[in-house]
Amino acid sequence: MRQSTLNFNREILIGECGALVLANIAAPAASQFTSNAAVISGTAVAATLVGGGLSWLAARIYDLKKQNTFNTKAIVSDIGYFTPGAVLLGLGVYDPAIYLLTHHLLIRGVSVGGAVIIGQTVAFALFLLALNAYRFLLIKVRGKEL
Repeated sequence: MRQSTLNFNREILIGECGALVLANIAAPAASQFTSNAAVISGTAVAATLVGGGLSWLAARIYDLKKQNTFNTKAIVSDIGYFTPGAVLLGLGVYDPAIYLLTHHLLIRGVSVGGAVIIGQTVAFALFLLALNAYRFLLIKVRGKEL
């Protein structure tokens, strides 16, 4: 397996760790104000977007600096190619999976923390698979490697 593929997947995994941390802070905090499963699930989704995006960006910058290839143009290019795919796949795969699974588990009586972790784990597996497919298409169609 190529080093760039390993770096890409590690960056996504670090992003997911940030998403997991922030979602597990935000969802229980929301549950202190409401018992509405839709609000708690929506809060988990919003927190994953913020936590995941910031953590991915930090990991990407770290990798570029480590390889001595960091420059503003490179990071803007990476964000320009990564963001549309990540947003579309996030909205089409990741967020619905988290929301629906977390909501389903909360209604079934699973704890907030457990529901968020299970929802994120399943959603992340689907999202990682979809992002790697997107990355493969970028390499084949545009010659752009993330």
